[in-house]
Amino acid sequence: MRRKHRANQNNLDPQAERGRGLAEGLELPRDVSCGVVIVTVTGRRALVLENYRGIVSYDDDCIVIQTRDCKVTVCGCRLKVDYYTNEEMKIVGLIHQISYEV
Repeated sequence: MRRKHRANQNNLDPQAERGRGLAEGLELPRDVSCGVVIVTVTGRRALVLENYRGIVSYDDDCIVIQTRDCKVTVCGCRLKVDYYTNEEMKIVGLIHQISYEV
């Protein structure tokens, strides 16, 4: 099973391979250099998303955010975007569920 895993790592697209090499060379965390989504949850009341692309839909019960690799859906009650910048956004309210759709 290990061989299969290693074989899949060698089949990365050229851009992902360059990002990995750059991250290793500069000793940066891979999440920073590759632009993957970072989700930080504080209890059931707050969530910070980093490296997002945009808001797909927004209402009191459900917020859908597009990232580079997937859509992140946050469901709950009285949800709102507390703030957002080009790099991150904070969602507050009573969070019931977080899901990822590829």
